[in-house]
Amino acid sequence: MKMLIAVSALVLAAGCAHQPNTQVAQAECKIYPVTTASIAGGKPRNVHPLEQRHAEMQLGTSQYRMAQLQSHGMAFNNVEDALRDCNR
Repeated sequence: MKMLIAVSALVLAAGCAHQPNTQVAQAECKIYPVTTASIAGGKPRNVHPLEQRHAEMQLGTSQYRMAQLQSHGMAFNNVEDALRDCNR
């Protein structure tokens, strides 16, 4: 009887561990190339993924990012949060 309970518990645990990753919300990359539409507050339309990656690279190597890292570090840093969201 104890063996039956142990085996059923093991099967139940294996079934729960096999479920797919159920992430509640996925972060969206909010880094876009600078255009007049994005400056005015609208989301740029039809942005090519290569242009978006180039904008990420420009922000990632900017002097502003380095200044933010020196003053705030990794915690409470909006630039690092935005770059981290793009890498998910």
